[in-house]
Amino acid sequence: MGNDGENRLIFVCTGNYYRSRLAEILFNDYALQRGLDWEGDSKGLVDQTRFNGLSPNAIEYLKKKGFDDPERFARPPEALRVEDLENAKLLVIMNRSEHEPMMKQKFGQIPTILTKQNRLRYFNVYDVPVKRSLMTRVSGKNIGTDQPAESSGEHIDFAVQSLVWDLLESR
Repeated sequence: MGNDGENRLIFVCTGNYYRSRLAEILFNDYALQRGLDWEGDSKGLVDQTRFNGLSPNAIEYLKKKGFDDPERFARPPEALRVEDLENAKLLVIMNRSEHEPMMKQKFGQIPTILTKQNRLRYFNVYDVPVKRSLMTRVSGKNIGTDQPAESSGEHIDFAVQSLVWDLLESR
């Protein structure tokens, strides 16, 4: 987009495989369509994940939206670092109840400072359900709630469009 990082936005989820990646791709497309001088990126809160590339749910959603060859967006997940927090004008965390504790554990008081600077926002998008282990089912500990993949994609899309409009109005 050519804004030299001045208006860099980072979407953050757990593994940088589905939610944040889909948000990044949709954001950059909408920003380009509307002449918004922002560049979206995405990162994950975990340093390593067993996943690679781009989630099949994201690929399927992008195909439904008319993206040609969405597999071209596949890349290894990237972990969020302190430098990213320093260099981004805005961070959008995909789910407050799931990710706020992870942010505070990994970065201490930095998320609180970013919130006070109006540089950190939260969406409320849950991850798609996965088959939970027996111990998880017995203990009742489950991150987030079940949200079907179709609903999750639509929710991400709506939240991203709302964010784009907010940024357009604040110019």
